[in-house]
Amino acid sequence: MPLNIPDTRQAELAARLRNGHQIVAVDVANEYGVSIDTVRRDILALEAEGKAQRVRGGAVPIATPAAPLPARLAAETPICPSLITAALAEIGDAQTLIVDGGRTVLAVVENLPAQDGRLVITPSPWVAVACQNAGIDVFLLGGSLRAQGGIATGELALDRTAGVSADVAVLGACGLDRDFGLSTDDPDEAQMKRAMHKAAGRTIIVTQSAKIGRRARHRTLPLSEIDAIVSDASPDTARALRPCSTRLVLNP
Repeated sequence: MPLNIPDTRQAELAARLRNGHQIVAVDVANEYGVSIDTVRRDILALEAEGKAQRVRGGAVPIATPAAPLPARLAAETPICPSLITAALAEIGDAQTLIVDGGRTVLAVVENLPAQDGRLVITPSPWVAVACQNAGIDVFLLGGSLRAQGGIATGELALDRTAGVSADVAVLGACGLDRDFGLSTDDPDEAQMKRAMHKAAGRTIIVTQSAKIGRRARHRTLPLSEIDAIVSDASPDTARALRPCSTRLVLNP
């Protein structure tokens, strides 16, 4: 491949971004045998075309908002079983959980074992029904239901969340970036995630690898406030989050 031609390099970098991979300028310069300034010019060109989002040291994919939850539940492939198993191990025997919505989190809840005294608090009707089906006690936080993540938001939901206490918060992600942290497509959902984090003693993010190295529209939590990230990402993909103090649990 003639990587001395800018159009060729940029087409290759654009393909990487479309596949959910982050561009690290130093690594690409070494791989392609070009200067870091050349890679930076490539990134600027891709950003001008709407194909990249420039960040310190490189670029991340443009994070387009996800489809509404019902559409994703019907259309997308099943969640990796090893990711579900790892998330359940992180939750352990916690008695009180406050649980987000979204497809990945729902898959975890559908496999959550019932145990004496366990209570799940959630703004998601899908999560609430899954808990009832499993014989797990559930407290549903009411409010205005957002189609995208399938969770209740607004003043009522925030007020009820402020009045509960949980051992563990289990949150999904629209994006996870080392510098931008956890991010969310919808501003009201971002506010709810922050409230759920505040209500819990420990916060776990459960996410698929495609969300790592991406920035959704609304910054939600810094990585420093997250206790663990459970993902099916490979160690190479997870490099986009390092260095960080958050514990990474990878099950590719």
